[in-house]
Amino acid sequence: MKNTRFLFALAVLILLGAGMTTSCKNKASDNQQAEATTDTLPMMEQDHDEYLAAIETYLRTIGSQYTPGEVYIPSYTVVAINDNDTDYTRVWGDWWVFNYNIVGDTLKCVSGGSHPGLMYLKQNDTHKWIVTSFDQVEDGSRYLPSAKRIFGEYYEAFHKVNSSQEHRDSIRLKQVAYYVQEHKLPVTMLQDSGWPAVTLPLD
Repeated sequence: MKNTRFLFALAVLILLGAGMTTSCKNKASDNQQAEATTDTLPMMEQDHDEYLAAIETYLRTIGSQYTPGEVYIPSYTVVAINDNDTDYTRVWGDWWVFNYNIVGDTLKCVSGGSHPGLMYLKQNDTHKWIVTSFDQVEDGSRYLPSAKRIFGEYYEAFHKVNSSQEHRDSIRLKQVAYYVQEHKLPVTMLQDSGWPAVTLPLD
C-alpha cells in the first residue's frame, strides 16, 4: 500500500485567492456522486490520474449549479492522499470551480466558488474511480472549526497553501494557461470582475 502523501507545496492544479474571486462567487451545493469520464481537465500530476479524473468530474457537477459560462475549469490544490484503507481512498484538498466566458482574447470569470474538504473515492463495478461522498468545510463562523475537524493532522498543510496569495495566483495562472493550450482556446488573458486582466504565461 502507498503511504499518505503531502502535495501542498507543488499544487496539482489551481487555487485562487479569495480577493480575486469575490465577484465571481455564487453559492453551490454538494453531496453528488460522479463517475470519471474522459471529458476531464488534462492532468499535471500523472501519479494520481485515476483519483483526480474522478474528482474533476465530481467538481463539474458542482460547477454546473453555478451561473454557466462558455468554459469550465475546475481548480484545486491536493493537500494529502490516503489510500491505505481497503474500502476507499481519501483525498483532502482545496477544491474550486470556475466558469468563464471568452471575450476577445480574455477569459472572463462569470461564476465560481471554493469547496475545501475531504473526498472519499472507490472503484465501481467497471473499475472506474468515483467520488462517493464529500465532507465539505462549512461557511461563516463554522469555517475554522469544520476545517480543523475535516483536515485534522493535515490542517496546517491546508492553511499553508490557502494562506499564500502569491502562491495561489501563480498556480492559477499556470494551470489556466495549461488548459488554454491543451484546448487551443484563442485567449491570452484572464480576468475576474472588478480586477485588471492578467496575461497568461503561455509558451
